[in-house]
This record gives sequence, structure tokens and C-alpha cells, in this order.
Amino acid sequence: MSKLFRRFITAGAAAVLLAMPMPAQAAAEKFTDVPPGAWYYDAVDYATDEGLFNGTGPATFDPEGGMTRGMFVTVLANKTDGFVASRYKEPVFSDVPAGQWYAPPVGWASQNKLVGGVGNGRFAPQDSVTREQIAKILYDYAQQTGNDTSAEASSLQGFTDAGKVSSWARQAMAWAATHGVIKGDGGRLDPQGTATRAQVAQIFYNSRGLLTSSTILSPTATWVVDVPGHYETVTRLELQEVTVGEVGHWEDMWYTEWVFRCSQCGHVEDTEKGIQKHISDSISWNPETGWSGCGGYTMISGDPIYTGEKYWVVDVPGHTELKMVEVKEEVWVEEVGHWEYN
Repeated sequence: MSKLFRRFITAGAAAVLLAMPMPAQAAAEKFTDVPPGAWYYDAVDYATDEGLFNGTGPATFDPEGGMTRGMFVTVLANKTDGFVASRYKEPVFSDVPAGQWYAPPVGWASQNKLVGGVGNGRFAPQDSVTREQIAKILYDYAQQTGNDTSAEASSLQGFTDAGKVSSWARQAMAWAATHGVIKGDGGRLDPQGTATRAQVAQIFYNSRGLLTSSTILSPTATWVVDVPGHYETVTRLELQEVTVGEVGHWEDMWYTEWVFRCSQCGHVEDTEKGIQKHISDSISWNPETGWSGCGGYTMISGDPIYTGEKYWVVDVPGHTELKMVEVKEEVWVEEVGHWEYN
């Protein structure tokens, strides 16, 4: 069931409608080429609602369009928890260059032992995916995610073309037939036949209760960081408003330290507590003259102290103009690494 809801609320009926259950909107409703009642309608609704598929346009799904090998592993990657495209930047196959939209999913599927090449270091991402290839990839996916991989050998006996299933795909096709992932058509499996977008959506819809776990279990796989993520200083040009034509000069920056001076003898102390002690210590008693000593102080400025800094003094003001200025900034660079298997 779609997770999106429509709300048709008018000013006059708002209170009534808010009290009523809101009608669910099927994700497939936006596609003009997926009519309600079509055999693939529910499958397309499920696949698009789960984020497995995108449409070929804002309002089209192209149900009869072909499904390539690159497309299929992309759909599977969309289903998988923990798939991070940025971890699969290095090309694995010669015909899957970095930068292609399907390159990260193909790298992910290859490193997780879900797909192999077609020979000579190639993957053939633009070739149509066959039904037995789909069964094999999904069977391997079920193993890697800890889902049910049981199969009944007799499950293929009811199909007239069961003998045409390739030996490498026979177990996978038996598993797919046992659980109704691939149901065949007219008593035939058509293992070397290709699949449309609608058929692939139906296959994922059929397996929704079987492939319930979507986390790759890879206890022997280790992510090795080749280049750690880090900040780099980059220089770029930026249009800024700058002052030109200004005339001025630098002057030394000084500061004044206040001190305390005895009003009687001129003694200087840095702190008020110090000058008070001086006055107290100066007082003495003489039997002939009586009490004597200092008796007051003032705060005065001491000698100027150079701070080691300078400040700019404008002699003739300038004017502002727009100019390209070099600007340095810190940019985060993602880590680079690879998966290693024991």
C-alpha cells in the first residue's frame, strides 16, 4: 500500500473531511501508461513505492521497456539496506567506467558476489538481463542476506522447457519456482528469455515476502581505507568588492600601563595594593618629631609598551570596485577505500 496520501480539503468541507479516513494514493497512479487493472499495476505500485524503480519520465513508467543487466543490479541495490554509492568508485569491469549511473551498483553487486562478468573483464551492462540470470542473482542475494534458500528439485518438472535451464542457474531457478518468484508462462520458464520492466517489477513483488531481510551479511568482507577522509585547502577565484586607490601607512601599536605613584616621595608601584603597602611601611614614630611618613598616592600612566602589532592609517580614502579575488577554503574530501574478502 502506498505511503502517500492525498487530501482534498475545501474551506466549506474541511471539518468533515478531516474527520474521515483519507483515501490512499497508489504510487502507480502518476504513470499514464500503467492503467488500473493491468496485470502489473500492483507490482509497479509496490516497486515505485519502495523506491526500487524510477519512472522513465514524470508520468511514464514504460512497462514494456527492456531491462538491462545494469538496470537490474541498480534496482537490487535500491532494495538493499546499507548500500552507499560513494564506496564503489573504482571500476571493476572494463565496460563499466566510473561516472556511469550504474557503475556503483555494479561494483557493489560484484564485490558481494552477486554478479560475475561475461568474460574478458566485461560486464555487458547494456545487454538485456535474462530470466535465469535474474533467478541466479536473486538466489545469491537471498544467500548473502540470510533469507530462505530452500528449493524443491521437483519444482521444475512442470515446465516443458526446464531442460533448457543452464546448469549454473538450475538450483537458482528451482528456488525461484519453488517460492513463486518466477512463475513461468503457458507452462514454460523461458530461461534465456529477457524481461521487461513490468516483469521485473512483478518478480520483486512476488518475492516481497521471501526477501524480507535486505542487509548483506558479509562477515568475511572488510572495508579497507586507502585514503582517509580529510580536509584540503583549495584556492578559487571569487568576485568581491575591494577598495582601490587608497593611500595610507602602517603605524606601531602601543598600549599604556597605569601605575600608582606616592604623592610624597614619588615611589611607583604597579598595583594599588603595592602602593598602599609602601605607604604603610614608610610610617614611623619619633619621640621628638612624632609620626612621619608618606600619606597619599595618585594613578599615572607608565611608559608606553609596544605590542608588536601595527595598524593601518588611511591618508587618502579610496573607492570600491568589483574584482576577482583569490579565496582559500577548507574542502572535505571523502575517504577512498575498497572491500577485501578473506
